[in-house]
Amino acid sequence: MTLDNEPRARTGIFDKLKSQAAEVIGTSRNRIDTFSADVESRIFHFLTMLILRLVAFVCVALGLFFAMLTVIFGFDLPPRYALGIPAATFLLVGVTAVILVRVKKRKKPARK
Repeated sequence: MTLDNEPRARTGIFDKLKSQAAEVIGTSRNRIDTFSADVESRIFHFLTMLILRLVAFVCVALGLFFAMLTVIFGFDLPPRYALGIPAATFLLVGVTAVILVRVKKRKKPARK
């Protein structure tokens, strides 16, 4: 008997099984949530690396192409400005993207 004169309720085997099942479901849901967050993080990292590599390749290729055209047509005034400035811009963006790829490759997403 308790102090407030109510009899204690006995917990049966079904109540124990029900509480165990609820605990297992809660733990499983937590693990599934963690797993899905990890998969989402890895997919985002993969797509980021893919896009950065694509940007780096395209920009370096276009920069080298415009630089080659600048050399072919000579360094007199109009081709230098018409082709040299885009070449420098594409090469700068391409080199920046390559550096970002290397930095992100070293810094992989943290595992939990």
